[in-house]
Amino acid sequence: MQERAVHASYARCAALQRRHDPTFHLATCALPRDVRPAVHALYGYVRGADEIVDGAHRPPTPPARRAALDAWQRAL
Repeated sequence: MQERAVHASYARCAALQRRHDPTFHLATCALPRDVRPAVHALYGYVRGADEIVDGAHRPPTPPARRAALDAWQRAL
């Protein structure tokens, strides 16, 4: 069960990478197969923080963005 959840998480990160940065996604696909999930996960992590800081639906003020980043980190 846990292995399935981890696999699904990697798949969501890969889809996120493919949608937002298709060139980087293609470059990731050129890496060895066993390395790709970690690269997708790293992209998902960085993309998540980026969305909080300067995404379309970011919190309106710097203190609110900081609080959202802190909450996101705790959730991880």
